[in-house]
Amino acid sequence: MANVFNLPFAEQLEFFRGKVPLDTEHWDDIWQDAHDKSFIVAGAKGDLLADLMGAVDKAIEKGTGLEEFRKDFKQQVAKHGWTGWTGEGTPAGEAWRTRVIWETNLRTSYMAGRYAQLTDPDLLARRPYWKYIHSEAVTNPRPQHLAWSGLVLRHDHPFWQTHFPPNGFGCQCRVTSVRAPGPDDATTPPEGWDKVGENGTLPGVGKGWAYAPGRSVAEGVREVVEQKVAKLPPEVASHLRAEAILAGIIPKASLPAPTSLDEFIAAGKKITDTLPADPAAMLAELNLRLKNEVGTGRKTAVANGGAGAKTVQDASALYPASWVEAADNFGPLYTRLKTKGRSFCYSDPSRDVPVGNPARLSEFGVVTVEQHAGYMVVSSHRAAVHEYAHRLQAAIPELQAKFVQLHQQRTQGDALESLKTLEPLRNFRADEMTCKDHYITPYWGKDYDGEPLEVMTKAMETVLSGKDLNLLYNKDREMLDFAVGLLFHWKP
Repeated sequence: MANVFNLPFAEQLEFFRGKVPLDTEHWDDIWQDAHDKSFIVAGAKGDLLADLMGAVDKAIEKGTGLEEFRKDFKQQVAKHGWTGWTGEGTPAGEAWRTRVIWETNLRTSYMAGRYAQLTDPDLLARRPYWKYIHSEAVTNPRPQHLAWSGLVLRHDHPFWQTHFPPNGFGCQCRVTSVRAPGPDDATTPPEGWDKVGENGTLPGVGKGWAYAPGRSVAEGVREVVEQKVAKLPPEVASHLRAEAILAGIIPKASLPAPTSLDEFIAAGKKITDTLPADPAAMLAELNLRLKNEVGTGRKTAVANGGAGAKTVQDASALYPASWVEAADNFGPLYTRLKTKGRSFCYSDPSRDVPVGNPARLSEFGVVTVEQHAGYMVVSSHRAAVHEYAHRLQAAIPELQAKFVQLHQQRTQGDALESLKTLEPLRNFRADEMTCKDHYITPYWGKDYDGEPLEVMTKAMETVLSGKDLNLLYNKDREMLDFAVGLLFHWKP
């Protein structure tokens, strides 16, 4: 136990110093999370209580042990002439009482500090699950606490609201964050864990301990911020909301979704600011956060089999599942794998050829046109990520419209230029034109009869496959932030 508290941290000390000394006759005169804001020693009052709080503060800040606290306790009791307290008069009683005061305050402040750390939004993005761990140092373990050891639940599971340790006097259980449950971890609380007994307690949780230390403080701050936001001018409120969500004070679910270009860019920047600098680590972290926070992994439906189907399905699994679902609902998709030559996508031939009529498509031959059917030829995983974005352009035109809007805003007044002239080493035709802007390559701005169809596809290819991700981060941060903001916040 002493080893746990010899290394105090800022959140622990901040939590304890936020308490106010409160006169009480009994420990349970105040209930559960009211202890977050109150320091009590049952029976102690006034100046004595303040001095005892100072002794505990010293134990937390300097990491002094139980024996040092006992000396301070005796000194303060003698100074104030306190008598009649529980445990007074015998060495065993005094040892028990001082241990309870020392251990309870240090343990709750420690776990409140841990709660503040575990609920940090950046950590939650990487490790959204919490694992209950029973301490092997306890000589007389509580059976229920042993049963909970190894239990892994999402951080927002109701279990943690009442069972975040400590769960009683002397409880040394703790919680750690994990990416996901392991193969041998329990993922469901024992039956009856939330059944309140006749005495008002939960199984295995001491009377007055059914709360997460520090949680009420966080919620109090959140309430104050939300009240202030409601009274501020829109432009100021928007900034405060962004800062509050970054700090984890206001949950993401309570904030309005971005709608404007600037809002999507700002939302994306909040995420990219926290990513590792190394390109490979950046890509891995981004994909992991998309999986945990947005939901990815859905493989698009493909009407045919083969290597092309697998390549496209693996690429589609990187996109938000709601986007893939929209594409699946749009119409059937056919694929081919071609390791040499250009990849391409007939995103929706039914826009040009009536449904039921024949059409000749390169690599597919003559097909009977189906409503919103797509035909895709890919040469690699990266190409599949790119071409699947073309399919999404057809299935979710509102998403494509966002990229068109940003492109038009960035290139207003710019003239079209020849790709063949700008990039003579590539096999562009003389009629292929672009508004190159300050994209990382001129191809991004390629013009298709007035529509820029490569901005979205190149952005998604870069962000999701990692090709030129570092270049995009350094040369066109706005586009990176915009694409990331859409990936995390756009819903069909």
